[in-house]
Amino acid sequence: MATTKKTSAAAKGSRAKKASSEKPKTAPKATVRKKRTPGKSSTKLPASFTLEPKTPVKEPLIHHDDIALRAYFIAERRQQMGWPGNSATDWADAEAQLRAEALEKPLKKR
Repeated sequence: MATTKKTSAAAKGSRAKKASSEKPKTAPKATVRKKRTPGKSSTKLPASFTLEPKTPVKEPLIHHDDIALRAYFIAERRQQMGWPGNSATDWADAEAQLRAEALEKPLKKR
């Protein structure tokens, strides 16, 4: 009985070798790269680094009348110089100029 066990184990081993050698050859697997998520970088930043400013910048308060007056003067200059544009661009320019000026130096409270 011991011989049958040995022969069956030997037979199993030779079958396994034949089965593994009979497998079709496949192309080597391509390396898979991890997808990078936007906003995350592989470099670590110091713990003290933050994306937000330490003191929040307060949005300046600009009155409607101030924007209207500045837009009027922008429109006058634009028409004198013959530059293209319209009232909407004049208003946007006036608002941007007043915001930039207010952030540079705060106006006195009225």
